[in-house]
Amino acid sequence: MPHTISRARRKELAAQARTIRSQGQRSGWPVEKIAAHIRGRLPQVLPLEAWRWAYGWSRADVIGAIADLYLADGLGVPAVNPAMLCRWEHGAFPPGPEYGIALCRIYNATPAQLGLPTWASPPAGNHRRGYGAWQKRPQRPRNGALMAAGDNGLAALRESVELAREVEGPAGGQQTRDNLAAALAHYDLRYSQYPPAVLSQEVHRCRTLVNDLLHQPQPETSRRELRRIAGWLSAAVGNLAFHLGDQAAADVHLATAARLGTDVGDRWLQCWTTGARAMIAYYGNRHAAAIELAQHAYEQAESPLRQAQILAWGLLRPTAALGPHTRTEIARLSGQAQDAMDAAPDDDVPGRFGFDRAELAMHQAEAALVASDPAQATRYAGNSLQHIPHGRPGWAAATLVFARAEAAQGRADDAASLAMTVLDTMPQEALRATTRDRLTALQNELHRRPGTPSHGVMELYARTEALPPLAPTGHASNEPNGH
Repeated sequence: MPHTISRARRKELAAQARTIRSQGQRSGWPVEKIAAHIRGRLPQVLPLEAWRWAYGWSRADVIGAIADLYLADGLGVPAVNPAMLCRWEHGAFPPGPEYGIALCRIYNATPAQLGLPTWASPPAGNHRRGYGAWQKRPQRPRNGALMAAGDNGLAALRESVELAREVEGPAGGQQTRDNLAAALAHYDLRYSQYPPAVLSQEVHRCRTLVNDLLHQPQPETSRRELRRIAGWLSAAVGNLAFHLGDQAAADVHLATAARLGTDVGDRWLQCWTTGARAMIAYYGNRHAAAIELAQHAYEQAESPLRQAQILAWGLLRPTAALGPHTRTEIARLSGQAQDAMDAAPDDDVPGRFGFDRAELAMHQAEAALVASDPAQATRYAGNSLQHIPHGRPGWAAATLVFARAEAAQGRADDAASLAMTVLDTMPQEALRATTRDRLTALQNELHRRPGTPSHGVMELYARTEALPPLAPTGHASNEPNGH
């Protein structure tokens, strides 16, 4: 059962634990003995929190240590976050087996010492995952450094397309078209690995090259292939404009993409762009228009995965925004989307044009939040975070929805802490307009709470206000659109 301790009392306990730790360090006690004294003198404190205090670590230190451990073992970055760790420490629920093993390794402790179930023992015969002491984690490159490293790769990709055209002539040829298709696939699959402004510049340049090719005499089959590529590049440009906060430009680019999809008979392009336009209409508070667009996109969806995507993108949130009377309908739509996802043979398709369980759960969470059901929103957001790597834009979105749900349930400090984790993790240039919108919504919700804001909330206000404005690329769309 979780410990119901007031925030004021928990702060007192933390201060007393620091005193015990200082006394223990002066006496030369090992960490194990410090943790035991904290538990003995502060019986309200559960073992996991006592051990963290015994080391003098913050929750951010522990989360970073788990991430370092996973990376050292050749695993993906885990989805653990401060709210999850807080709930483990306060007895709301235990960590799963993998996280339990990680915590034992980090604290150099046994499951019993940490108050964990016996399944937290390390796998037999796996020496790499045995218990081991952990020292203060080194600083590793932030996501921004990793993204910047790929900028030259984007330029090189475009240059390969240009070189193929140089060889094949002004109208290009099969190699040019193959290179364009490869570039499009790269933009799709690596969309989240680049700051939107960086990727937008390159996608614009690539689309301009396609436009130049279409102004040359082409066999009809080649022209059709180029127009299809132009349509998907326009869809990417529209999505990037949306993430850079230019909704009007995004709608124009997406309408162009839909028109090209109709012209070449690409039903998925038509469906995807119409669903994306529904999302833009929702963000513009045009909820009836969003629902109408989403219903049209749903009619074009030809697989369960695409149906789940359109339901999540286009119908859940605008329906919830119509008022509290829609809760029953939201539950039905959410269940319908989940059933479609479960029935999809191509479950969890990666990339900007794909869809996965993490994204579905994030949209379900946000719809529940809009429908004034924060407890349900917390569950969905937590589910999303379990399926997405730490530090990705989707992780930031789900974390902020989780934070808003925490705020709606009166946990302002926890909400601010989650939001600060996003700001500490994501480079400023990688913060999409939608992420900033969620930050602003959280800030407004916290501001409306009665009483004096805490230090953590005030720090979040300052950090949010200090964010530099987004800088849309401002390129014009001039590719043929069939009119």
